[in-house]
Amino acid sequence: MKSPQPNANFFVTVKWVALTALLQLALSATSQWLHNVSPDWSSSLWLGSGAALGCVLLGGPWMLLGVYLGLVAYHFLVTASLPTSTALLLPLANIAETSIAWLFLTKVADNFQLWISKQRDIAIFLIASPWIPTLTSALIAQTLLYSAGVIPLSHFECEVVTYALGNAGGIILLTPLMLVWRDIRHFKWLSRKGLQIVGHSLVTAILVATFYLNLPFRGIILIILLPLIVWGVWGNGMKGATLSFFILSFLFVSLRNDYPFRGTNLASQKDPIAGTIQHEDFRTLDLQHLNLETIPRTEEVGLLIFFCITMFPLGLAADTLRASLKKEEWVMNSLDSSLWTWSSVSGYTIDQESISKKIFKETSLFNKKSRTGQMKVLSRDPSLPAYLSHWVITHSSESGEPLEATGLLHCLRLEERAEKAEISAEIAKMEVATIRSRINPHLLFNCLTGLRALVQRNPPRAREFITLLAQFLRTTVDSQLSTLIPIEEELSLCRQYLALECIRGKDVLFKVTVPSKIQAFKIPPMSIQTLVENAVKHGNFTPKKKLWIRLSAKLDADKRLVVSISQPGNLKPRSLDQVSAGMALVRQHLLLVYHHEASLNLREQRKGVVSAILTLPVGGNLV
Repeated sequence: MKSPQPNANFFVTVKWVALTALLQLALSATSQWLHNVSPDWSSSLWLGSGAALGCVLLGGPWMLLGVYLGLVAYHFLVTASLPTSTALLLPLANIAETSIAWLFLTKVADNFQLWISKQRDIAIFLIASPWIPTLTSALIAQTLLYSAGVIPLSHFECEVVTYALGNAGGIILLTPLMLVWRDIRHFKWLSRKGLQIVGHSLVTAILVATFYLNLPFRGIILIILLPLIVWGVWGNGMKGATLSFFILSFLFVSLRNDYPFRGTNLASQKDPIAGTIQHEDFRTLDLQHLNLETIPRTEEVGLLIFFCITMFPLGLAADTLRASLKKEEWVMNSLDSSLWTWSSVSGYTIDQESISKKIFKETSLFNKKSRTGQMKVLSRDPSLPAYLSHWVITHSSESGEPLEATGLLHCLRLEERAEKAEISAEIAKMEVATIRSRINPHLLFNCLTGLRALVQRNPPRAREFITLLAQFLRTTVDSQLSTLIPIEEELSLCRQYLALECIRGKDVLFKVTVPSKIQAFKIPPMSIQTLVENAVKHGNFTPKKKLWIRLSAKLDADKRLVVSISQPGNLKPRSLDQVSAGMALVRQHLLLVYHHEASLNLREQRKGVVSAILTLPVGGNLV
């Protein structure tokens, strides 16, 4: 059965394509309405281009289909003045514009962030998206309109510039708004920041609408509005900057209405297609090429760019500073630390209130006789850790008396824990050394006992035994220099030991099953060798003094190393508690090295076979 995921993705894509088409239709109609209100201003603002680029950047190349469908619907339902073939081909100009801008920002530009989270993102956006793509779109569109007889050749250059400026203005205004507010569905509007953005935007919109009414006190509104915008951008960050930028752009509609409209009169504009007089018919006015005799104005786009390169960096700076302060606060809280300041006028100010409550108000945090240094500050509660105050005197009087100082209070909890850990580690090292000193004599005693019997029975074999014993003891001593050694070195110790037992007359078959990738894992020295020695001592030999020992190692389901040493024998119930001295030493060694993460157990897995199971955490024990 096929997974339904592809169908789900298909329907999601279709949904967003449809929404993109509706957005294009609505914004194109809005731009048409703006043209009716202020032709000079709207000649440099085509909102659909900004929305198209924003939709494609957020939703992917499939959104180009929605852009095309929305523009086709606009030409047939709103303008209704173009030939059918031109109405179908003209949106391709906007498709080319959006595609080129998308390629520039996502493929050509180096690490452009859709969140516009850095100053370089603003620079990349202003350089890559508004100019070459819109000029390409303008050339294609005006060529199509000229071929259809909509515009004369004498107006071609003027229309190209007007078209390009209009689309560039829409991209500069609307695309950053969409990118920054991409999480609008998850934004917490009832939070402090959300209510602040809503309140500021509402006040700004009211002031802009009041300014549009052309009241006598418009100058006062303008004086109030500009610092309000700057304050809102600084307080609300990049989200507030893009929203304020969008609202403020309508202020220019009001400003442009103060100037006489140059060009033909809207009330008697002649439709270039039908050859009839139109009287402000909303369906027949075409924003991009209606005002043919008007020289394109660039002031509006210049103002857009000016506010873009001032508001957006200010918003980013506010977000960066706010994030830095939050990070600093988080670090200070996690470390139980705080910055503090002191002045001869106001006294001490400790940033973290929780730390301020732990220290006596009368406590001095610095030595006035030393420009910089550190001192220990006790807490109110003797059971709580003390603090260490680092300070520097930043301002002094002419007589050398300190006037201002700043510093850092740092909790000594970690230092106290580290000191206790170091003491515990030293104790553990001494205990490990004690265990090792007990392991080596234990092993040597067993070897000398065997040598004594061999000297009486077979002197030549005794000399061979002494040579092998010297090599074995040298290897054993060298292994004690490290806390952990690879398994392959431990197996070498086991084979040397069994060679000594062979000279003593014991025939031991030692079968090892250890994958090559596990042989590099590290274990405490003498841990396996002691268990092998224990198996030789307690295993059941045949009448011909033969014994088999099987050693295997593997990783269990929890990625722990499991080593099993098996030999023939029987495990009596009392044996679980009364273990040999060698087993006790290995367990104590494991406890000191791994604490409670390692274990050693004796089991009779099947009748007549006893196994010692050694379980160790792998951790970082790879060589």
